[in-house]
Amino acid sequence: MSVKIEWKIFTAETQSNGIWKSNSPSLAELLNVIASPLKIKDPTPDLEYSMAQLAVKGLPYFKITETSSGNARKSGSEIEQILA
Repeated sequence: MSVKIEWKIFTAETQSNGIWKSNSPSLAELLNVIASPLKIKDPTPDLEYSMAQLAVKGLPYFKITETSSGNARKSGSEIEQILA
């Protein structure tokens, strides 16, 4: 699974190895500190989604905009419905 978050021109995406990738090296570094797998306290069936949730809690201007699992992709509006 991959989860993408964004705010204005900044985007970041989880990777299966537990590292963030971003269009801003500084943002990726920050996310790797505040929303790494080591920061997730409870067991989770989806590590990347849990990382994204932790990231948007730590950086409230960001929102989850896309989730993909294999060939399935969900847009921001579908994700908002899931989270509601």
